[in-house]
Amino acid sequence: MTVAAPAATAPPRLLLSVAEVAAELGCGRDTVYVLLTSGALPSVKLAGRLRRIRRTDLTAYVDSLASSTPSR
Repeated sequence: MTVAAPAATAPPRLLLSVAEVAAELGCGRDTVYVLLTSGALPSVKLAGRLRRIRRTDLTAYVDSLASSTPSR
């Protein structure tokens, strides 16, 4: 009996689209654009109109939510 080698998983992408961020946060694209416009979530522009969010910036934003929300 042979054991199959574990499938190679791709490393997480460094830059995420607005739609991908919305899916990860469980919100709509409009909400992500509000976060980008307000400066709460930084982004970078690529090739003119393409807007991407660094995974590290998304993680930092989510971490800041935990520290700014009062615990009950």
